[in-house]
Amino acid sequence: MKKDGIINRELGAVIVKLGHTDAVTICDCGLPLPEEKKVIDLSIKKGFPGLIETLQPLLEEIVVESAVLAEEIIKANPQMHQRLLNLLKNVKVKYVKHEDFKAFVLEKSKVIVRTGEATPYSNVILFSGVDF
Repeated sequence: MKKDGIINRELGAVIVKLGHTDAVTICDCGLPLPEEKKVIDLSIKKGFPGLIETLQPLLEEIVVESAVLAEEIIKANPQMHQRLLNLLKNVKVKYVKHEDFKAFVLEKSKVIVRTGEATPYSNVILFSGVDF
């Protein structure tokens, strides 16, 4: 058994397979989920687990080179936006329209991690970096 870190088997398996520039989407419970993408659904109920409490342990295990947010989060959900920026302080963040964000998920994401987060535009795409 692992001593610490992420113990979800599906999530752990995805993390160890990530290569440079691979994308992982962490989303709220409202983002449409494409059937052709692998989804790890962590949601238990509306609001739990939240985006931040799901993202924090992922950031401890993944080298993140860049991230994408929907630009609508800036006005529609400024508190979540600031919390995300605080977590992604050393990461280049790109903003796109929400419709383009959904297209990015379909095109780029290897996996989608669905949380119980229930606030507007609480989604992030992480692009894996390298640790050297």
